[in-house]
Amino acid sequence: MDAREQLLILRRNWRLITVLALLGTLVAGVASLLTPTSYTASTSLFVSTQNSETSAELQQGSVFALARVQSYVDVTSKPTVLQPVIDKLHLGMTPEALAAKIKVSTARNTVIIDIEARDGSAQRSADIANAVAASLVTAVADLERPTNGTPTPIRLSPVDYASSPTEPSNPNVKLDLALGLLYGLAAGIGAAVLRHVLDRNIRTESDLRKMTDLPLLAGITEQASGRLSGAAPFVLAGTGAEAFRKLRTNLQFAGVNRPMRSIVVTSASAGEGKSTVALNLALTVAKGGQKVILVDADLRLPSVAAATGIEGGIGLTTVLVGSSSLEDSIQYWSDDGLAVLASGPLPPNPSELLGSAAMSRLLEELQMTFDLIIVDAPPILPVTDASVLTRSTDSVLLVVGTKRVSQHSLAKAIDQLNFVDASILGVVQNRIPRRGPDANTAYVAGYGVPRPEAIPPARGGDGPGRPSHVRRGEVVSVEI
Repeated sequence: MDAREQLLILRRNWRLITVLALLGTLVAGVASLLTPTSYTASTSLFVSTQNSETSAELQQGSVFALARVQSYVDVTSKPTVLQPVIDKLHLGMTPEALAAKIKVSTARNTVIIDIEARDGSAQRSADIANAVAASLVTAVADLERPTNGTPTPIRLSPVDYASSPTEPSNPNVKLDLALGLLYGLAAGIGAAVLRHVLDRNIRTESDLRKMTDLPLLAGITEQASGRLSGAAPFVLAGTGAEAFRKLRTNLQFAGVNRPMRSIVVTSASAGEGKSTVALNLALTVAKGGQKVILVDADLRLPSVAAATGIEGGIGLTTVLVGSSSLEDSIQYWSDDGLAVLASGPLPPNPSELLGSAAMSRLLEELQMTFDLIIVDAPPILPVTDASVLTRSTDSVLLVVGTKRVSQHSLAKAIDQLNFVDASILGVVQNRIPRRGPDANTAYVAGYGVPRPEAIPPARGGDGPGRPSHVRRGEVVSVEI
């Protein structure tokens, strides 16, 4: 994980990190308020030997004291030392409870014993520390007294005396808040990294390129409102129109060495915007002067008729079953001569209908009239319709919705298309964010193009030169 990826994780999850950091600070603050106030007083004892006259005896005594000091630390928590303190200060507690209030330690290779006492009263904490030190001096003198009646060789001398503390040692509000913030940040960053590791959705162009070597033909950005550009022609301005013009140009170059009279537009799963891409691509190609027809072959959830306002009662299914002629079923939309064949009534057997000989004959008949056929097909993974259509068409355009499809699903979709020997032209990355860490400024910045609001929507009604049986739909703004 390089520095750029780490920065991307922070940018994607800054809200989560901020919330957990604030939550950690809040928890620490509440814990500080609920923690009882306590004071800590400390004193120290120096362990030495006495009756040492020569330097050799002095050295021997120092080694003896150093060897004994840890034992004296352990003795301090015993009833032999603590019970006299309880009796003297009238504490009304057991030696075990008093042992929990004191802390006795010694630094390595030193003969100084540090005694700390913690209590809710400042004065009592100092009294306990001094009393424990005095009781330890007495206990050590009794324990180290020789049996022959000679004086004890060990002497414990006070280094300082505990005084009443002026400020509580616990809670330390500033320290608690700082630790809470630190732990919250650590938890937030950990959660962000875990979220990044577990998130397998396609978010950026680099994620897409890691999954497939197919050419990226275009990148389509979201609307300013955060949604994908709709199907109505007025959205095809600015960067939206340029993206589809780029797609049209790239498709022309992709079809130089192979015939490309019919294109199936599909996606791995639902909700990636494949119908919007199909409709806008068809309109853009029609604006370029070619005769184009858009066929709504999504016989499960058709959307072209609702998006364009054309009649949806006749269309592909009525032509395939012979209820209407192809000429009577084709409708025109917009002033650019885009022909549309709606889905028609939904059949009970979509896959069989799309894979029938009648469907193959229909596409052959359309190729005699139109320069390009764009087929809006269902997604690949839920149903087999798109795979069936590839047998009667030249190529496939795969739409990848940003943050809408996982890497695993995309890989399965590509494998499925390769299994049926589909000719995949490339992919279109859809719903690219305009802002945020996953935005691609190369697709957002425009150059000398008008704003979408400056382009009025096309008017309804029959255009000049239309056959009498052809109806052109009203332009409506419906997201597909």
